[in-house]
Amino acid sequence: MSKGVQIARGAALLAAVLFLFLLFSYVLFPTARIDAVIAQILSRQGLTLAPAVHKTLLPGLAWDNLVLSSEQGQLLQCERLQVRPQLLPLFIGRAVVSGGATVGKGHLDVTYALNGKNALNLDADGISLAEIPFFKNVLGATMAGNLWSRGTLQRGAKGLSGDLKLEIKQLDFSGVKLGAFPLPDVSKLKTQGMVRVNEGKARLESFTLEGEGVYMRLSGDVPTGANAAVTPLAMSLEIMPKPEFLEKQKLVFMLLAKFMTSPGVYTVPIKGTLLKPQIL
Repeated sequence: MSKGVQIARGAALLAAVLFLFLLFSYVLFPTARIDAVIAQILSRQGLTLAPAVHKTLLPGLAWDNLVLSSEQGQLLQCERLQVRPQLLPLFIGRAVVSGGATVGKGHLDVTYALNGKNALNLDADGISLAEIPFFKNVLGATMAGNLWSRGTLQRGAKGLSGDLKLEIKQLDFSGVKLGAFPLPDVSKLKTQGMVRVNEGKARLESFTLEGEGVYMRLSGDVPTGANAAVTPLAMSLEIMPKPEFLEKQKLVFMLLAKFMTSPGVYTVPIKGTLLKPQIL
């Protein structure tokens, strides 16, 4: 028997043993333990997740009709969320997990590698903001528009780095209130922006919102990690209304007058947390 054949048989045997180990681990591991760990992490932020997770036919986990909630009410609804390990990369020493979520007619797909240089790939499209209850229950807002996002992150010695592009098509919102202060109602905004990740820290780089009579620019640090919902916000919203737009929403801009930094420019600091954002 040649040395090449022996190596090939050895590799096949190793792959078979690894597959059987993963299969039996998957079958025997209780989903109740996974639910308990997730519940513990979320409870520290005042969040709950329902229903319970279940295993899929292929190795993986799924939630059907998932609802993420806080004391304010529902924050996120998702027809299906599925997470599963990718088996083929294991044979070359990479641990990769893929996730996919269906929100209305939209989708969010993510792959995350626990090791190696290429860490994350994200692709989202067609997610309707009107179907995300966070905006109504936390901001008191009526929202419309479809979210698109795409990006990659690389792993370095000091953490993850990379870019995630963002766009919301045909963005409308009204009734937004952050603490005691309202924001102007707007419609048919053109938007684009980017979340830049550097050494594990994420920042929204000048997310622009442009519509008839107004131009806005949102920027600041983006909370990440297991405590994102309770991490203090440090963001800024610049609002540059044209005279006719300002006149139509005179009361709103009277309340925001203290934030005027130059003629026709309002720089509004957004503090608080994701679940309780405030203008301070």
